[in-house]
Amino acid sequence: MPSITYDRFDGGFDLRKGESVSDANRLRNLLNAFVTTGKAIRMRGGLTAVATLEAGTKGLVAANDKLNTFYESGSITHANSLFQANVVAHPTTSQLVSKVHHADEFDGYVYLSVEYADGSIWHHYLDGSSPTHVADVNCPHSASWIKNSSKIWALNGDTAPFSATGLPRNWTLPDDAGFLPIGLQQAGGNNAKAIGQRDKDLVVFFPNSSQVWIPDPDPALHVFKKPITGIGTKFPGSVGQLSDDVYFLSDFGFRSITVARDGNLTDMDVGSPIDKVVKPVINDSIEPLSIYYSGGGQYWCVIGTSVFVYTFSRSMKMSAWSEYQFPTGFDAIAELNGTLYVRIGDEVYSLNDATAGDYGNDFELTIEMPFLNFKQPGVLKHITGMDAIVEGSMDIQFRWDPNDNTLITDKIPLTGDSQVNAMIPVGLTSTQIAPVITANSANGISQLDSLTFYFDVLGEM
Repeated sequence: MPSITYDRFDGGFDLRKGESVSDANRLRNLLNAFVTTGKAIRMRGGLTAVATLEAGTKGLVAANDKLNTFYESGSITHANSLFQANVVAHPTTSQLVSKVHHADEFDGYVYLSVEYADGSIWHHYLDGSSPTHVADVNCPHSASWIKNSSKIWALNGDTAPFSATGLPRNWTLPDDAGFLPIGLQQAGGNNAKAIGQRDKDLVVFFPNSSQVWIPDPDPALHVFKKPITGIGTKFPGSVGQLSDDVYFLSDFGFRSITVARDGNLTDMDVGSPIDKVVKPVINDSIEPLSIYYSGGGQYWCVIGTSVFVYTFSRSMKMSAWSEYQFPTGFDAIAELNGTLYVRIGDEVYSLNDATAGDYGNDFELTIEMPFLNFKQPGVLKHITGMDAIVEGSMDIQFRWDPNDNTLITDKIPLTGDSQVNAMIPVGLTSTQIAPVITANSANGISQLDSLTFYFDVLGEM
């Protein structure tokens, strides 16, 4: 009896082709699961409660082996020693901290941009000095900034000011601090929205274009490298670095700036597999959060209660999108010592790969495969049975008519390695079938390793 095995799911979530012509390794849906480096599909970990923080702080930033939070005045101490509360006083008046836009370590201390209740944004450097805010009048106090070449780089309309080398409080020092004339290299609107890093280059983002610069500690050696027209971002929170590339959310979906085969920089539609899912949620009111989660080799971008996850492994030649859904959105996200933490209000949770369920809420994994013709299109087959290798427990159903996706079989339970027992009966006659696999987190973490189908060929239709 002929058989065929599917055990490589490295294409991930990919809607670029129709469900009847898509490759077998490219899934129609991949929800609450990710593709492992072994090219299996594994349920995501759940969120486990870590701490309820004392009221009055905002943000969550990993630095100096602590998860740092921030508040405007008074004295707040977190009972949990994993957390450090920091005062970031408003320079002129008493204003509650509204949000932390960006933070990073610079020479052992936290540098951050803070927005207050009055809408003002100020840069702070927590090096023990008083005041904490950066007082230099040439600091633009923009939401988006980045450290590179021992300087802080920020945005101010049509310029990109930078601090003196090794002196993040000094934005005035002659022949050291200064600005990039980004407006002179820009056609049309020149109000920059975000700044990021690709390899060692700086990338300045406008809503519909980008610029790549080669920075240097010596301002005389800064080089304008390349304009990239047609692709930019207005969502600074989406900008993140993965490997040597910079990833971001454009008006068209997720994109990156990478090195083309000819060695030149170009934009790449890395997010095109899921454009159909992402485009409907893009609007000016969203405020994405992103992070490179090194513990999972993943770029995460949080939009509302959804997280779009890009899993990447150059050594395994694997890249795959998936979507996670959570009960609520995140206010902040950080990684400390390989563990991912999220903040929701004053509650902090960690992502635990061994725990199913999100702080008492079950979720469902969904895997939808394309229609499989067993490499014999247009040929009627009788699918007699199947074997599956899974970890934990799952259910499988089958669609058989691509013109009517409401037609679907009852669920068949899958547990462990079925190859040691009699094959699982299927009993379907069709030219092609589309497996739909689900699992509930209430039953623990599950993983799909392979599916094997046994069939008889009945002849051409």
